[in-house]
Amino acid sequence: MREFLVFQSLWAMQDHNGQCDQPLEAQLDKIAAAGFDGVTDHFWLPQPAARLHRAASARGLQIEGQVFPQSVDDLAAALDVATQYGCHHLTLQADVRPRSLSQAVKLAEGWQRLAEQVDFAVLLETHRYRLTNDLFFTLDLLAEMPDLKLLADLSHYVVGRELPLQASAEDDAMIHTILRNSWGFHGRVACSEQVQVPISFARHQPWLQRFVGWWQYGIEDWLARPDTPPSLSFTCELGPPPYAITGADGRDISDRWDEALMLKALMREVWQDCHKRSETGAATATGPG
Repeated sequence: MREFLVFQSLWAMQDHNGQCDQPLEAQLDKIAAAGFDGVTDHFWLPQPAARLHRAASARGLQIEGQVFPQSVDDLAAALDVATQYGCHHLTLQADVRPRSLSQAVKLAEGWQRLAEQVDFAVLLETHRYRLTNDLFFTLDLLAEMPDLKLLADLSHYVVGRELPLQASAEDDAMIHTILRNSWGFHGRVACSEQVQVPISFARHQPWLQRFVGWWQYGIEDWLARPDTPPSLSFTCELGPPPYAITGADGRDISDRWDEALMLKALMREVWQDCHKRSETGAATATGPG
């Protein structure tokens, strides 16, 4: 049976000063006690990776590793570390900004060849100021490499292109193309002008529902694929300032931990609904003729 795993970002555990007053092990205790399935963190330096692996394994938590390669060799070195300690999957924030599609394809093909050599997924994240910065450019990349596996963080495209709340059919079609090529999600809610809005505020509920609709589409598409792995991950990634909106005192205007718990519960409900429909559809398709 396929599973839906909800991770918590360790970056999101930082306070308004970009610090965390708890050691790693205490943070993982809190995350495990809250019912998360894993954590997301940097995962390319041997010593920090070993510590995270040891502490997460002791608490039954899985790891989404993050790396920021600028070359094919950068990923090769990171894969050596990730293979040694193990992870659910590795997410690439490709820290390059090629001006031509051919340059992007060359890099992505090199990373793809390396990814084929490991037994966990390696996913290219959609993210501003990265290779996938622009939605159109990423769609062009997918047209050249239809088997490229993405990690969808849709917030960057919403704020980056100032997509309106009432998105057009063309806007939805572009986002759906990204989702059909995505094998995991990073979860935050953006609006046209802010990359991260408090999901507990009433005024942001229409944006929350917009994102939930997209994530639902992505989950349903993932469930319908013939080659899906055993589990799909969704990371609650409600980052500290400047992602989080602050008041005059420099502090968050909402409680990001409470909102991560809200998002976790909401997305598990979405998964249950999608999975139930998927199972019902499969039963109907294979039922008596």
